[in-house]
Amino acid sequence: MKTFLSIFFTGTLITFGQSLVVSEGSSISINSNSSVSVDGLALAPSQAYTISGPTLLTRSSEPIVVGNNTSINRVYDLSSELSNFTGIVTFSYQDSELNNILEANLVLEVMDANDVWTSVAPNVDASNNNLTYDFTGIVEISKVTASDASSTLTITSETLNSFVRVYPNPTTEKLFIVSKTSQKASLFNVAGQKLLESNATELDVTDLPSGIYLLNLQNTQNQISTFKIIKK
Repeated sequence: MKTFLSIFFTGTLITFGQSLVVSEGSSISINSNSSVSVDGLALAPSQAYTISGPTLLTRSSEPIVVGNNTSINRVYDLSSELSNFTGIVTFSYQDSELNNILEANLVLEVMDANDVWTSVAPNVDASNNNLTYDFTGIVEISKVTASDASSTLTITSETLNSFVRVYPNPTTEKLFIVSKTSQKASLFNVAGQKLLESNATELDVTDLPSGIYLLNLQNTQNQISTFKIIKK
């Protein structure tokens, strides 16, 4: 028989110390008007959400390093991905964990089960040392950390593709495509709508609203590269 822990404390954070353990056959149900907090990471789902076991949530002081880019010295790791989550994520940190990153430049980083990082621009509360972001669209979460907006964990992962490179990411105005072969670029929003299509090596995204986009590049050999683009 499964064991359920239902959390119905409106606006209250429930602390489980430095880790959260949900054993196999058990689960934690969080009401849409409640939240759960584990050692500085708070999840407030927009609708009733269940964390099923076996799941272990822990915090590490070892930063994530991708190429030349690094996170701050606080990383939350889930042994089982939180899938189909929508709602508010609040990430707390200490000044000593910033790893020489300015608080004003912090972005929230979320990794899914496929080791793909997504960066979002959060509300930064420097006085209380926390970042808050409302995921109105579905997100998958297996790790959570923070990094510098100018050197997110997504950039170097994309540039590891030896055939094509896209920069800067995040961007405010233009995207530059560097490749040994010509590329046909198609930019989509998260709803799958095509917004831009071009064979140029420079894309102007100035007029697009802030958010996350998918850039598909296809070369003359029909090889396709896909990049997550953050427009600030």
